[in-house]
Amino acid sequence: MVTVSLSSTGGILVRYGRRTFSMDPKSSENADYTFVSHAHSDHLHIVSEKERIISSRETVQLASERGFKMKEPEEVEGVELLDSGHILGSRSINIEDEVIYTGDIAGRERAFMKRCRLKHARVLIMETTYGSPEYVFPPTASVIKQVNSLISSCYDKGMPVVLMGYTLGKAQLLSYMFSSWKPIFFHESVEKINAIYRKNGINIQNGITVRNSEIESLPEGPWLMISPVMNSKSTQVKVLKKKYNAVTVLFSGWAISREYVKSVGADYGFPISDHSDFRELLQIVGDVSPDVVYTTHGFSERFSRILKKEGFDSKPVESYQSTLHDHLTED
Repeated sequence: MVTVSLSSTGGILVRYGRRTFSMDPKSSENADYTFVSHAHSDHLHIVSEKERIISSRETVQLASERGFKMKEPEEVEGVELLDSGHILGSRSINIEDEVIYTGDIAGRERAFMKRCRLKHARVLIMETTYGSPEYVFPPTASVIKQVNSLISSCYDKGMPVVLMGYTLGKAQLLSYMFSSWKPIFFHESVEKINAIYRKNGINIQNGITVRNSEIESLPEGPWLMISPVMNSKSTQVKVLKKKYNAVTVLFSGWAISREYVKSVGADYGFPISDHSDFRELLQIVGDVSPDVVYTTHGFSERFSRILKKEGFDSKPVESYQSTLHDHLTED
């Protein structure tokens, strides 16, 4: 028997047979095992001495770099980890080919990141961040072509370009996709994560590391910088705009919405995401072919209603509906 519920810590509690699994809790929970799907800060917590952790070793490395020291993960009988394609080390969990919890999951290849790997299961618990029909992303190759054209135009005018994405995951894709432009600067927070990717075999080229205190000491343009997402009101962006006339470019699935790009204050926005878009979420359900689907995060209620119209037994784990504001600081 399987029961699925939203736990008191904000994670998802799965009871399967005699074992309980806490999925991505916000704090320690009384469960047999704690599953940490990946190392984004909104999926990490301070691990207690008693917790038995299931995760990838790359997640342990990245979590440690971000200030969340984790134990060595355990191998558990009947439990298989599947690459979720989200960021380095991200995994879905498959419990005895009966229950799959996806965590954050990506349904397309991007640069060195492969599409998620899935299996058939009777119960699917899935994140639905972009589970609404308006969130369909263009082909990644098409976006890369547009961005390269923009960078070329800026370089012709002697203007530097700042590409902004979440520090972990998106920034590494940007570092890889646009490394042919020289000189290339990496914000110090991005370079720390780039270094871990390199140690794990990802061929991200070296660049020049820039600390916040060095922003005012950069050369005249043109040059390229890979940076975390920075609001136009931040001191760093004000310096980059005033002193160098830099062009800021935001990358996020939420960039489908002009409201989001405007709220950040970026000059341009492009929809490259480490999550599945609406169509890819539907494809994931089709690939797993479950008897029941539990939806969580983002448009969980809306996507669940859509699945019901498609003939699936589906229900949201929680009734919370996120807004664009929730994702302004996610990394």
